[in-house]
Amino acid sequence: MFKQIVFVFLLWMTSITTWGQSEYDVIVNSTFSPVISDAQEKINEKANIVDTVKVTKPVEYNIIAPVYLTRFIPEPIKPPKIGKDQVSRLYRNFVKLGVGNYWTPYLDFEMNSLRSTKLAYGGRIFHHSSWGKIKTYAPASYSNTKIEAYMQKFFKNYTLSTIAGYNHVLAHCYGFHPDSVFLQGLDYTLKAKDIRRQYHHINLNMNFSNNDINKNKLNQRYAVNYDFLTDNTPKTYEHQLGMTVALNHDVRLKRLFSLNVGGEIGFNYFHNRWQNAHLSDNAMTNINPHVTFKYEEYFIKVGFDALLHFRHLEGVRFHFYPDIEARLHIVPQVFTFYAGLDGGLKRNSYLSFMQENPYLSDIVNLGFTDEKAKIFAGIQLGISRSLSIGARASFGFYSGQPFFINDTLPSFVMQMQDTAIALYLNNTFNVVEDRSKQFNIHFDLRYQYKGQLWVALNLDYNKYFLSIDLLEAWYKPEFIAEFDVSYLLLEKFLFGLDFYIHTGAKYPEFIHGNIAPKAMKAVFDFNFSFEYIWSKRLSFFANVNNFIYQRNYFYQDYPSQRINCLLGVKYNFGGEAIGKK
Repeated sequence: MFKQIVFVFLLWMTSITTWGQSEYDVIVNSTFSPVISDAQEKINEKANIVDTVKVTKPVEYNIIAPVYLTRFIPEPIKPPKIGKDQVSRLYRNFVKLGVGNYWTPYLDFEMNSLRSTKLAYGGRIFHHSSWGKIKTYAPASYSNTKIEAYMQKFFKNYTLSTIAGYNHVLAHCYGFHPDSVFLQGLDYTLKAKDIRRQYHHINLNMNFSNNDINKNKLNQRYAVNYDFLTDNTPKTYEHQLGMTVALNHDVRLKRLFSLNVGGEIGFNYFHNRWQNAHLSDNAMTNINPHVTFKYEEYFIKVGFDALLHFRHLEGVRFHFYPDIEARLHIVPQVFTFYAGLDGGLKRNSYLSFMQENPYLSDIVNLGFTDEKAKIFAGIQLGISRSLSIGARASFGFYSGQPFFINDTLPSFVMQMQDTAIALYLNNTFNVVEDRSKQFNIHFDLRYQYKGQLWVALNLDYNKYFLSIDLLEAWYKPEFIAEFDVSYLLLEKFLFGLDFYIHTGAKYPEFIHGNIAPKAMKAVFDFNFSFEYIWSKRLSFFANVNNFIYQRNYFYQDYPSQRINCLLGVKYNFGGEAIGKK
């Protein structure tokens, strides 16, 4: 009882003391702010509930294999629509006529027989000339005329082919400036006939071969070729006679691989004569046996060329050359790699030099080019039926390789008032030879798209390594590029663009009896063509050559026309009847 009285008394005293105190505020100055640093992480933290009771429920799988009822019902094949026999119509005659600036007529006429299983024959007349002038240069007109005829006789197992032709080439050695000609004070005007070169070439070729090569028989070919060339210099001519016999036979062993055993025997005769010189006759005979082996993607050819060379007053010389080639079809009909080793002997004829350079001297140095050995390798890519690419490289060792060089001898001797005057124009070319090595890289591309687009590209790089006899490979370009593209639009308009570029050629400059090599200007020849096809028989064409107006030099002091145009028409006539019996 006493404790309760004491507790009540203390409570009453405390109440009285608190009631008597006054109110006041307490202010505390401090930078401390109470913050919980990981509050957000704790809020976001997932609760970890550990379930100590594990309940498992068995699951049963029942797989029922369904049975599908199949029934094949073939659909009938629709019969193809067969129309009339799509045999293209042949025309007996073709003519192409044109005319251009610089008084340039053009004619190409061809006549052929129609379809026959016994005989085919035909002929051609061709003429192209230009009578224009090149400013400050001598007369530069030229012309080219051809007359050809052919005949093919078809026997049961053999075919006889004959081709005969005549070619007339007229050129003027215009590579000098007439104002620079000094005739010892005499009054004389140089005429075109004084620098004119005319060549007459007659050719005859006969070929007899079998046409049943798929019957596992001996394949045979017999050929005879004759060429005669003369020019406007009296008593100057060349005879060439060649004969060839080629035989080969296929041998198949158990359908695994095949062998082809064969060879070729040849004979060539050359007879040359100049106006004031008679050259020695030359004859060559050779035998070239070979064996080719084919198995799957492998192809190997092994052979040789043994040659006897007969030369008057020099006796007989023997030459032997390998003939080896290997091919690997890495991807059949798509990617092929090949490599080989070969060589040969070639007669440098007056005809071959004239066809390359018509501005020749009255007497030309003729000899033999001995290709002692040539190593080559390359690839062929047939990416599709439309696109093919090829690349190869070769390195050859030569003796007697020919190069053109300006002739420093008198161009001609003129008789005036009992005085003989020699003219040194340096406007004609002779041939010099040298031992050399030649490295060549070649690339080509062919593309065709749906009979509307055609593209062709050829690139060549040549490097010559000469002996001490010559300073340079005169007039031989190091780089050559050829490009040709044609496009047919709407079966009516045919557009064409082509260009020819070569660089790196050098010519000899004669200074006080010494020769110094000089670089020639690069050749850029760009040409454009257009043809409007009116019908299958008639069309009109226009050609613009060298349209970039470039003065090109293939030989020193022999510039080309800056630009020339040709307009004309094409016409087919004399066609056969189609569909008539």
